[in-house]
Amino acid sequence: MKIILSVLIACSFFTAFKPAKRKITADPANSYIKYSMQHPLHDWDAKSPSSRCIIVFDDESSKIEAVAVVVPVKSFDSGNANRDSHAIEVLEALKYPNITFSSTGITEESGKLSIKGNLNFHGTSRPVVINAVRKTDKDAVVVSGGFVINMKDYNIDPPGLMGLNTKEEIKLDFVMSFKI
Repeated sequence: MKIILSVLIACSFFTAFKPAKRKITADPANSYIKYSMQHPLHDWDAKSPSSRCIIVFDDESSKIEAVAVVVPVKSFDSGNANRDSHAIEVLEALKYPNITFSSTGITEESGKLSIKGNLNFHGTSRPVVINAVRKTDKDAVVVSGGFVINMKDYNIDPPGLMGLNTKEEIKLDFVMSFKI
């Protein structure tokens, strides 16, 4: 009887001190980052399934408290190897191999997230605000959203084709799925 009582006390002691906050890595099979660009002759998208995204999740409040993302520049695939190779060259991927984001604050209201943070792209770090939507089911939290950046803000000259440059804006969209 003493052994059973000791085990129950020990179990309640350890569960009482279970950390409420934990780091969760996005499920790569159900997560991606995509960019979209426009040129006077055509538009295109390129997707990277190789991003690594980690959140700090509070189990007690079910809130995302922080987020960090790393995506290799060379991991984007537009379906056109020449275009992707040119993008790697324009973005100087050997010198700046990754695009990173780290949050500085997250607010949530009715499933809508406003994520403030710093985007580091092409060696330049700038503050951005990302609007996203959070959906939760019994075993996953899915965050999706997007934002627009200007290449000139990150010291990138828009690439050209046939004497015409792309628009300066790059639209970024993402879906990140976290098993909880």
